[in-house]
Amino acid sequence: MDHHPNQHMTFISDTHLKGYRMIFVVLFCVFMTLAVLGQLLALNWRTWLPGAEGTKTTLVSVKSAVYTVISQLT
Repeated sequence: MDHHPNQHMTFISDTHLKGYRMIFVVLFCVFMTLAVLGQLLALNWRTWLPGAEGTKTTLVSVKSAVYTVISQLT
């Protein structure tokens, strides 16, 4: 096999990485804008992202998700 010392064995090309980076940046900006607007307007943002099994708080949602995953593992 002919290997060049400067050539890397990567599965994702630089153009794909730039595309993924751009998607990440755009989505991050959208979510950050929504979060800032929600804070500035004193909106109840928790209703925008419903929790697991209709729960009201984030802690209960996380606890429910953890119990669901653990029950699937055993």
